[in-house]
Amino acid sequence: MLQLLTIGSGSIVELFLDGVRRTEGIELAAVYSRSRDRAEVFGRKHGAKVWSDDLDALLAREDVNCVYVAAPNSLHYGYVRRALEAGKNVICEKPFVDTAAQCRELGELARAKGVYLFEAISVLHMPVYNQVKAWLKKIGPVRLADIRYCQYSSRYDMFLRGEITNVFNPLFGGGAMRDINVYNLHVMADLFGLPREGIYIANRGNNGVDCSGTAVFTYDGMVCTCTGAKDCDGENHALFEGEKGYITVTSAGNAWSRAELHLRGHEAQEISTDLPNRLQPEIEAFVRIIGAGDRARADALLEESGKVMQILDMIEA
Repeated sequence: MLQLLTIGSGSIVELFLDGVRRTEGIELAAVYSRSRDRAEVFGRKHGAKVWSDDLDALLAREDVNCVYVAAPNSLHYGYVRRALEAGKNVICEKPFVDTAAQCRELGELARAKGVYLFEAISVLHMPVYNQVKAWLKKIGPVRLADIRYCQYSSRYDMFLRGEITNVFNPLFGGGAMRDINVYNLHVMADLFGLPREGIYIANRGNNGVDCSGTAVFTYDGMVCTCTGAKDCDGENHALFEGEKGYITVTSAGNAWSRAELHLRGHEAQEISTDLPNRLQPEIEAFVRIIGAGDRARADALLEESGKVMQILDMIEA
């Protein structure tokens, strides 16, 4: 049984813990916050056994063997490292860390400690995504790919008033690329690997943060565009165009729920799902990997995260 310690108390943690309640083999054990009062309120709400503002004390507990990190982006590396050094398995929210070098370092530490390290990228574990991945071989060489995720941020109006929250603060790793477009980068990296070249063209706020933008990447024989926005809404989709047909994902972003395969000369095929919680498939995957001791799968997922970090290094240089 995975006994979970949470770091963070935002809406994503609420959703994650709902997924935990729906999944066998994992349960909430402890809650950490820099504010003890906030830790107690959050812990009582979700039925934690213990809560504290003393992270070292929580990491020292034998009844905690997995840590979920959902702190501000720029704090991920420090929290993940402390948890790994304490010998705990770690699930870290996106974006994983700041650089590819940090990703490699933490991966080596996890293996040295004999524990598992994951980035929480929900889309990679969804049934629709896995079907699209299988379909991709049928459409022949892919020539064009376009992946879009645009979502008007609940904090953007505050940003326009001059109130800078973490998600729009470059000092905390905020911005559309790392908060929104990173899902698209993961899809691209998992399906196609590392691009040859990439460029990011962004709309930036007064403090330099990217509020929206499009990244263009080139592969041998293929061009891929990844668009993400926190300052406007749009039709979130993915389109993969090959020599023998194309695939459309009509509900993309962080939750792929419907896709169609169109092969030249054949009737279209469709897949759709209605998940009660979009994070449940990834939680189930992490529980299964740790329970089975599937180091190969864990390493493959971590390698994919490393590719995304390399891509971010490329376009943010």
